[in-house]
Amino acid sequence: MKTIVVKKYFLDINEREQLEKEMLEKHPELAETILEWDDEELLERIKHNR
Repeated sequence: MKTIVVKKYFLDINEREQLEKEMLEKHPELAETILEWDDEELLERIKHNR
């Protein structure tokens, strides 16, 4: 059986890049993983780290 995963993207590219940069400044070890996150996941993780 295959699973379909629906990702949610709603940030524009500049917002996304700024948020990724903010997250990577605090957690550089996430450089590979952060690219797999959709916008919703990115915002959730930033909320938890602020």
